Amino acid sequence: MKKHIRKILLWANILFAAALIAAYAANYINPEYFWFFAFFGLAYPVLLIINLSFLVFWLWRRKWIFLISLATIILGWSNVGKIIQVRLFGRHPVLEDKVKLLSYNVRTFNYYKWENSITVCDSILYFIRDENTSIACFQEFLTATNIHLHTEKHIDTVLKTLPYKHIFYTDKTSKYSNYGLATYSKYPIVNKGSIRFKNSYNACIYSDIKIGNDTVRFFNVHLQSIKLRKDNYLLVDSLSLRINSRRIIEAKDISGRLKMAYIIRAQQVDELSWHLRHSPYPVVVCGDFNDTPVSYTYTRIRGKLSDAFLSSGKGAGSTYRGISPSFRIDFIFHSKSIKSSGYQTHPVSFSDHSPISCELSMTP
Repeated sequence: MKKHIRKILLWANILFAAALIAAYAANYINPEYFWFFAFFGLAYPVLLIINLSFLVFWLWRRKWIFLISLATIILGWSNVGKIIQVRLFGRHPVLEDKVKLLSYNVRTFNYYKWENSITVCDSILYFIRDENTSIACFQEFLTATNIHLHTEKHIDTVLKTLPYKHIFYTDKTSKYSNYGLATYSKYPIVNKGSIRFKNSYNACIYSDIKIGNDTVRFFNVHLQSIKLRKDNYLLVDSLSLRINSRRIIEAKDISGRLKMAYIIRAQQVDELSWHLRHSPYPVVVCGDFNDTPVSYTYTRIRGKLSDAFLSSGKGAGSTYRGISPSFRIDFIFHSKSIKSSGYQTHPVSFSDHSPISCELSMTP
């Protein structure tokens, strides 16, 4: 009986090791052609924990089989740092002429009353002002003409320390409101451009910002979301493992939405990466990628850029609050010629995303 159980565990170990390798492949395989690898990338944290558990178990049993998970984990060790950063010392390099960048998916400033508060819009704006932000990039930015707190004029007034702005609306959500992206800056914006993704309300804007003697192109990105329904969230958040016909239907619906989002996002990422490669200036890319660090999206956009979280972040860095467990789906990348420090995921709960920030220096 023990021999039979050990054989089952061995094959389970091999299966989960293969799944972890498939997760590594998700970094490089375009979901437009082989979308199923993206699901393994999404499950990477769970697959890693399972393989670590097998590793400990077989070591405890003093069986050579521990080498299966050990070799698999070592093979993709670089992915661990993208998920969690452990720093024994809290100090970061002191940057000269630093510029504080903050990126935040504000979920329409709570225009649709997701949060049970009527002051969310001002809470977000005051938070950004009090953080002494130099450049603020908003996703799911919404302004309205019929509610004072949401008017563009009101937002400009609160953020008066950021007098330069680049706003691009992708949708008129109603007779009185507009939806899109916005970049506010303490420094002059000398040129503006946009990338409107095909058949989508998602987009990217880029702003050439003059900082001292340098010009930097800031890309403010919002990539394709999964567009989960309320019932989908209830299923994902549920702790119950009971299987019934309704749960199966919901699971199929979520899988279909994930698949479609991966395919559309891959097309958007390829278009965005072209613009990054052809930028005449050093670049900073930030925003809501709607994808995890173990993904084609992350690898393709990052390319040869630096991830500010890897430079100076700590902990898991989870940025999405709307689902359990949370994921890091908001990012800040920058050219190698730019230095970053003081990366933070801010623990505020005004949106389903947490704002992220870091300090940038253009000094070589």
